[in-house]
Amino acid sequence: MRSLAERVRFADSGDRGMTLVEVLVAMFVFAIISTMVLSSLLQVLTSNRNSEAKHVAANLAAAEMELAHDVPDLFDLVDETRSQVVNGTTFTIRRETAWVTDSSADEACGTGGGNLRFKRVNVTVTWENMPASVPPVRADTVVDPSQRLNDPAKGTILVSVIDASGAGVPGTTVSLTATSDGAPVPATTTDAQGCAYFLQVTRGVYDVTISKSNHIGVALETTPKKPDVSVQPGTTSSIGFQYDRAASLSATLAPGAGPVLLPRDFRLSFISTYGVTSAPITGGSTTARSNPTFSVPLHPRVTYRLLAGNYGRETGSECTASDPNAWPETTLLGIGLSEGAAPEVSADPGSAVAREIPLGLVRIGSTANSLIATPAPGGLGEPTCGPTFFHSFGNVPSGTTIALPYGTWRLTSSSGAVTATVVSRGSSVLDVVTLDPRQPAP
Repeated sequence: MRSLAERVRFADSGDRGMTLVEVLVAMFVFAIISTMVLSSLLQVLTSNRNSEAKHVAANLAAAEMELAHDVPDLFDLVDETRSQVVNGTTFTIRRETAWVTDSSADEACGTGGGNLRFKRVNVTVTWENMPASVPPVRADTVVDPSQRLNDPAKGTILVSVIDASGAGVPGTTVSLTATSDGAPVPATTTDAQGCAYFLQVTRGVYDVTISKSNHIGVALETTPKKPDVSVQPGTTSSIGFQYDRAASLSATLAPGAGPVLLPRDFRLSFISTYGVTSAPITGGSTTARSNPTFSVPLHPRVTYRLLAGNYGRETGSECTASDPNAWPETTLLGIGLSEGAAPEVSADPGSAVAREIPLGLVRIGSTANSLIATPAPGGLGEPTCGPTFFHSFGNVPSGTTIALPYGTWRLTSSSGAVTATVVSRGSSVLDVVTLDPRQPAP
């Protein structure tokens, strides 16, 4: 038989409770079950919240459709994005519109041509913390005008103004000027999409001009114009402009050359994928200056090559010699010469940029009154300038350095023969100077 002490120890052995390992295992099992339950609850809550958000978004889209149909003037129905808070959730409502013409095509401002028929409206609604797997709520409708838009006895002009990124330019003044027949038409401004509409225009020929403060066209014109737009009864003319907030170019001519005298009425040429244009430099002087610098407005987001002088393509008589890139590689007196390079410039809207533009330099040996430089035949293979080009300097004192675009120029003066020395690379024969932009090849 067991002793009393053994019986006591045996009786107490069943009351020792759970071990630490058993407690940890129980807690781990409880955590797994709790996580599964919590995850299920969160999924249910998220699903309910997304379902409620989609329901609210559908109601907002339907309300936007009703608002579109209630707009009194269909021309006031334009693209718009706005936010609305419902039950603590922020919803974004985006409305996109497009005119549909009688060719059944959707066109911005109706610029595809054809008479305006109705407006297509697309609404997209999204909300904050929207899961990527949930598509936005969309709704579409068409809105018919409340009255006839086009008069069969008159015509229509539709104008689209966009910036360099393709976005509409609102608030641009658009004017029509009758040049042949026609009748006066009040000016208007572009809407939020950069569109302007002239309905029921009398038959005739009109110039279309746009303007907006601190804006410029790709041809560097502050008030671009599309001339000779014909308006015929029952037809629609579509006109497009690219117009953007101007940048500012600070152009330094003949940098580091010391005091130089520039021609009167001097211009800079800008070559881009849109063509060639030139702009006058302002603030010219009648005396020699070091590093003369001028400010020129610049169309943004377009890359231009800069040339000193009027390249002239827009006048129909080119002066290709002013373009360093036009001079071919050659060998002169055993020295290989490589073509030059015109500086390039591109700027953001409203920004300021600076560039240095080289020129040919000639030192005048004796006083030359009414000095004029006219194009002269160049060497074999060298680019030339048309006969209409000339540069006038007025009275030039002896020892003055004048600046000219690259090329071959004949110098004449009312005071007799002109003696001159080429300062930059080139050559001089009697009164003819050749200014060559090429440099020795490396």
